[in-house]
Amino acid sequence: MNGRIYQLKALSILIIIIIFITGNPISLRGQWKATHTRGKLWETINNIGFIGDLGAWDYEETSGIGFYPGFSGYSFPTFEEDANGWITDANFHNYRTGPALVVKSGEQLVAPDYSPQQQEYLLYHSSFSGADHGILWNNPPFKKTKNFVGGADFNSSLPEEMNYCEFPTATGISVQMRSMAWSFPDYDDFIIYDYTFINTGDMVIPSLGEVMHHEQTLDSVWVVFHSGIQVSTKGHLNFHYNTDFMQSAAPAGGFGGWDQLEHGGTYTDYFAFENNKADGKGLLFYSRDYNGGRRPHPNDTYGKMPNWEEQLKYDASFENIELQDPACFGFAFLYRSLPQDGESTDPFDADPNYVNVYNDEGDSFQGRSLDMNEYFSTARLSKKGMYDFITHNRIPDENNGDMYCFYTNTFGPYSMSPGDTVRLILAEVAGSLDLNEVIRGDPDHKYPDSSIADIRRNAEAARRAVKWGYGAQVEGINLAADVPESPPAPNCQATNASVGADTAIISVEWDRLAEDTEIKDGSGEVFYDGSEDLNGYRIYRGKDKRGIWELLANIPIEEAEKYWNEESGTYQYKDTDLQFGFESRYYVQAYNADPKTWVSANGTTVEDLGELVSDDYNMTPLIGARPGPVSIEEGWDVFVAPNPFVEGDPDRSFGDPTPYKIEFRNLPEVATIKIFTLSGDLVKIIEHGPDEQGNLYGSAAWHQRSDAGLRVAPGVYIYAIESHTELTKGKRTVGKLMIVR
Repeated sequence: MNGRIYQLKALSILIIIIIFITGNPISLRGQWKATHTRGKLWETINNIGFIGDLGAWDYEETSGIGFYPGFSGYSFPTFEEDANGWITDANFHNYRTGPALVVKSGEQLVAPDYSPQQQEYLLYHSSFSGADHGILWNNPPFKKTKNFVGGADFNSSLPEEMNYCEFPTATGISVQMRSMAWSFPDYDDFIIYDYTFINTGDMVIPSLGEVMHHEQTLDSVWVVFHSGIQVSTKGHLNFHYNTDFMQSAAPAGGFGGWDQLEHGGTYTDYFAFENNKADGKGLLFYSRDYNGGRRPHPNDTYGKMPNWEEQLKYDASFENIELQDPACFGFAFLYRSLPQDGESTDPFDADPNYVNVYNDEGDSFQGRSLDMNEYFSTARLSKKGMYDFITHNRIPDENNGDMYCFYTNTFGPYSMSPGDTVRLILAEVAGSLDLNEVIRGDPDHKYPDSSIADIRRNAEAARRAVKWGYGAQVEGINLAADVPESPPAPNCQATNASVGADTAIISVEWDRLAEDTEIKDGSGEVFYDGSEDLNGYRIYRGKDKRGIWELLANIPIEEAEKYWNEESGTYQYKDTDLQFGFESRYYVQAYNADPKTWVSANGTTVEDLGELVSDDYNMTPLIGARPGPVSIEEGWDVFVAPNPFVEGDPDRSFGDPTPYKIEFRNLPEVATIKIFTLSGDLVKIIEHGPDEQGNLYGSAAWHQRSDAGLRVAPGVYIYAIESHTELTKGKRTVGKLMIVR
């Protein structure tokens, strides 16, 4: 027993325990977690190996724990009204997901003198319940790298986004965790996790908050990956309506919890294992929701919104209601060190040795409940019980959607002498029905086949990425994966160009980044030269937060000069197919229609790549066309649109993404708008004037919230407007507006 000891302060222990038990997101948590946000699949990771969120139910979270798609500035609603009145992105629920180690028969340093004593089992875990995790909570924070295509220091052999951490465990095996993400289409639906387990002899002593060193050979090491998966726990398309957000959001995708079970209800996830083998284990395992949310589950015990069939239509003209986040979500095993079973021969055929799937609220093991919150823990099940659990197979025969799925996948056994390593590489993978089909209500009933096909494609893309990257060493990193780079997304912005015009106009501008960029492949040869390989730009507009885009223009590179503005040094495209008040986002896609042969980081030659296009991460904020201010010297002509406002009526509301917006129009340059109830109570004050860039407008928006931030009740309101513009200061006008819900 010797030296390297890391002292954990008592106060830090107390704070971290409080955080873990309560899930309270106080500021300290930011020191030991990171979030992937570059691709479509957003995820929070923790520097104990954990994926997802430690203990907090994810529909209370505003950080990324499985958002899909996602982009900057997004957060879920935190109360019922917004939950049912706003389109939120699909949420894939990761509950207690991450690795574990179980060592059968090993020495542990035991008090009072901390001499080595033989133990039946040694344990580390990041994902099971119970306070005994076999770790410290003061591990160094993640090392983060951002390596974006088009950046000055871009390295095409490295992922766009990486997070790395390393920590010791109570088994004497240390864990190195690296996670990788990309934004390139066809490679942005997965995150790759690379775990390397090293027999360092650094042994955590949790009772002391210390690490001591003790070298030994471990003859029976089992590597476990455990995950609780639920799809669509939260979304706009919610059949339920309750004043309590928690009770209403939970069953949105079938996650009915204890209340459903107590009243004869059930969970609503299908599970799947896919590996083309007869054993049913599977390199890819995933869950999907009951039916995409086309209708409530037959056993749904919660109250339904009145007339939900009509309320959940994205467009009143559609025959079918919109689907509720139809998706698949799971994990694909891509590589694992060969165990000593003598049967496995291909490390990329990473089939686990033991698999079980169970229902958190309905199943038991050795007479004990598998409720992850209460009974299924290291404390209640014991280390032996945990060993028995991870080394048995159980896959239910029926797959009727009546499960809230927990998966346990076990690899081994491994024999590890001091310095030996075991490596496990896997991908978190998502797949969904085409979102344009979603908003139409899936009239051709393509779900679930289309979502299943999508997650299979994405899992295969992750497998290829590992085979293209594994074995390479780049900048001192033992690389796990590599993918071919798309052209960089142009930096773009959208501005109102309607001032002085009678029509609504938005000007979309973008730079020449995709033309000025050169990308080399793993051989050091130029793979993409923007001056000759860029084939053009596509301009997209969208209003749905999930990334549903409408193609406005396809501009071949030969025609791009027609759109160049020398004065601004940007390309400019004028969108005139608009109406005042309606808001959208824009992005410009650069595309390479016929990529060259690509050599990956580990030297693999890849021919016949399909078209490579940039992603929508440089999309603009929401913007709507706004007319210029008016002169009121000779008259006062302010009006409200729409008036009356009728929620959900496409002719009497602006709809998504601003469903509660009301506009005051024909305003002067500067004015104050006050809104009152009929009884004279002041509800809202809006100060209208130039924006941060000094632009002047003739309209101002109100989203039906009071100065206190609460949504106002339906009814009739009085507005009073006073001008502060030169020559008309003090002029006032009043009017009425009506809100109908």
